[in-house]
Amino acid sequence: MTGFRKYRIYAALLAAMAAITATAGCGNAPRPVKGEALQDAPSDIAAVYKSRCVSCHGSELQGRIGAQTNLQHVGARLSAEEIAGQIRYGEADGSMPAYEGKLTGEEIEGLAQWLAAKK
Repeated sequence: MTGFRKYRIYAALLAAMAAITATAGCGNAPRPVKGEALQDAPSDIAAVYKSRCVSCHGSELQGRIGAQTNLQHVGARLSAEEIAGQIRYGEADGSMPAYEGKLTGEEIEGLAQWLAAKK
């Protein structure tokens, strides 16, 4: 095997491992939420966030796997419609899973409206 081919294989394996590590556990394992970030959320929306979102986005919306997962001021960057689309369809690169079919339309819209107010 040539040096360049070894390098390409190594780079591909490293990228795959990074992607798997970055998304491992996201959206599945509920974690205790102690912070105050959810106090303004309707109770049903807070429950959805705690069960589906906190493992990647954190108990204070601070993000747990990089700056792109920080939701503290997401409403300043995205509209409610854009946030709903992100929740519904996820990210093409797999960094965020799609929740269409896993959450109801009302849950998705409720999360989007609540997050859009985070300016």
